[in-house]
Amino acid sequence: MRAWLEHHPQIRIIARDRGGAYAEAAAKGAPQAVQVADRWHLMHNLAGALEEFLLHKKKVLREAARTETQSPEKDYATSFSAGSLTPNRPRIWYEKQLGASRKRHERIVEQWRNIRRLHLAGADVHDIAKRLGVSRETVYRYRRMEEPPEPVRFRHKKRVLDPYVPYLLKRWGEGCRNGTKLYREIREQGYAYGASNVARLVAELRRAGLGGGGSANDRTQGGVVLPEKASVPTARKAAALFLKRREKLTVEQDAYLDRLCTLDEASADVYRLTQLFAKMVRELEGEKLDQWLKEADASEAEVMSRFAKGLNKDLSAVRAGLTEIWSNGPVEGFIHKLKLIKRSMYGRASFRLLRSRVLGAP
Repeated sequence: MRAWLEHHPQIRIIARDRGGAYAEAAAKGAPQAVQVADRWHLMHNLAGALEEFLLHKKKVLREAARTETQSPEKDYATSFSAGSLTPNRPRIWYEKQLGASRKRHERIVEQWRNIRRLHLAGADVHDIAKRLGVSRETVYRYRRMEEPPEPVRFRHKKRVLDPYVPYLLKRWGEGCRNGTKLYREIREQGYAYGASNVARLVAELRRAGLGGGGSANDRTQGGVVLPEKASVPTARKAAALFLKRREKLTVEQDAYLDRLCTLDEASADVYRLTQLFAKMVRELEGEKLDQWLKEADASEAEVMSRFAKGLNKDLSAVRAGLTEIWSNGPVEGFIHKLKLIKRSMYGRASFRLLRSRVLGAP
């Protein structure tokens, strides 16, 4: 890269990612050019920092997922839509999936223990990755985690009946036990699928003990076991919520973030700084960078001060990235195409053949 730049002195703008090697080559090969840090990579770096921060906030993430008030009917609707009622899937299928999931989690926990043991013994990231046969990204991810990763919860896709379940449960509680009548009622509300879905729900309600007299609320208090835990987002999904525009959040996501920020001051500060930084990136407000760096450096959340220090090491390029219109966007598609062609040759072909395939491609 440096040699190529030296032969092209007319270059005035260089858009690049955050790699130090690129910055050094650009500085030496084209000292006359302005370096612009790519905005996507800036957000990607922030997302990684957020995920690492939230990996240590599992307890708060779980606590925020618990809604303050939730009726039994809503619990039952959540149970149905989440897949705990499964009339169209054999039980042995779920047991097989859960067994495989447990084995995967056991391997991950063992990996976490080994990484933590070597890290606390003073081994560096490269040595740990080489000794355990894992990527350095995995080592970075697990070395700071004081608790093992939680198992991935087995979830199902939403069903077409889900939007109508609250209404059906309400009618069930009012005493309507006729599946055909219930089906006709939701058809008038826009339901455009078959009656078999309603029939399965009615059968589940009866098997759950909600088929006798009285309301659904009475029956749930009579011994039917309902799920108490709400769905807890992973650290990665929570990080995505932190980065998302507030106006694009669903009502549930917005309420979840409010509870999370109320429960934990550090999370509230991180969320505030994240939203400010994302706004700078989207609206090219580079003039606000210095103030943001001061606030991030003074933050009690170590993750934001570390992220700010990283930006300060590449300050001129970052400032240009938050001010200039240039980015890596126009060439990223070609980079992915090049990688796809290279991988299709399984890494065994020479650079000469790769060059011929790329230049000769239609």
